[in-house]
Amino acid sequence: MLKVALTGGIGAGKSTVAAKLSQLGARVIDADALSREVVAPNTEGLAAVVSRFGPDVLTADGSLDRAELAKTVFSDPAARAELEAIVHPRVRARARELTDAQPADAIVVQDIPLLAETGQAPGFHLNIDVEAPRELRLERLAERGLSRADALRRIDAQASDAERREVCDVVLDNRDGLHELEHRVTMLWEERIVPYADNLLAGRAETRPEKLQFVESDPAWPRRFERLAARLRRVLGPSAVRIDHVGSTAVAGLPAKDVIDIQVTVVSLRIVDAFADDLGEAGFFGRVLHDSPKPEYPDEADWEKRFYGYADPGNIAHVHFRPIDSPGQRFALLFRDWMRADATSRADYAQAKGVLAAKVDSTTGYTEAKEPWFDREAWPRANRWAAETGWQPPVC
Repeated sequence: MLKVALTGGIGAGKSTVAAKLSQLGARVIDADALSREVVAPNTEGLAAVVSRFGPDVLTADGSLDRAELAKTVFSDPAARAELEAIVHPRVRARARELTDAQPADAIVVQDIPLLAETGQAPGFHLNIDVEAPRELRLERLAERGLSRADALRRIDAQASDAERREVCDVVLDNRDGLHELEHRVTMLWEERIVPYADNLLAGRAETRPEKLQFVESDPAWPRRFERLAARLRRVLGPSAVRIDHVGSTAVAGLPAKDVIDIQVTVVSLRIVDAFADDLGEAGFFGRVLHDSPKPEYPDEADWEKRFYGYADPGNIAHVHFRPIDSPGQRFALLFRDWMRADATSRADYAQAKGVLAAKVDSTTGYTEAKEPWFDREAWPRANRWAAETGWQPPVC
């Protein structure tokens, strides 16, 4: 089952996207609808709201007067937090019930306005943010009957666009009209969401393209890493001693294949094997591999790791699980820090990449061809740099 979170500020067009996804075949769960359900008449949720805010928040027929309640909570952050503490756990519990009732091949989209604020993002395979310019949102809210002052209060009470982007994998720009927005949603569905769901159902990671292609350093790479790391932390908890961005995409200014490399440091690889099913549910699938031994550590057993890929075709990632203090774990951190600190070595590596790319046109061929450079240049030079600077691998 692919679990998607859909978010966006009030007036951005989230409901339009949800409707289109439903039309395409997604099972949509609306958090706003659930927030009404859990405080409906004769519910424990409504009783808790009345206990905190008093009987004035009820209409004559005993239902919740949402407009009256909004006057209080949107002008008082403490009151809003108290209301959320009553409503949000109940909404999440109900959403879990509805999700668990879906078939294994379903694509479930949860419409969650406060995704960034509530910390739920790592629990989803894909997070989508719908954005629109502030003035356009105000115009739309005015059409719904909200005054400008009230609309501004509601917008400002939510996370900013920047805060939502930090936790979302996809941003849909809704400034060009309904037709264009629906077109973007359809393309996302066909090119990313459905293939992602197929990968999950088949238990496979998305493979990197075999055609070798380097791209310029992308400032989005660290944010992609952070979102992946959050999902891994959610699964592994304290069993992950460290989760680090490694490899070329972790070095600003270095051209690289558009693949995020992550190292998860663990006490023992047996821990990783114990989490295999949970990692699979989160979209990570892997196998046993060995890094290439180096002269000081010729025993292949010292270089054993678990190598996992990610099922999202729009965010190809490799996750290297390595034991703490193993030579492979140390070298991954050393190489990254050496590259970051030493401009000359960084330029040398970029040049070596270019030379090798001119000789081979496949990622497999390139991976094999660069190993001698690592043995001859990277390993000894990085270790000399570590000795000269006193570098030590971070522990936690």
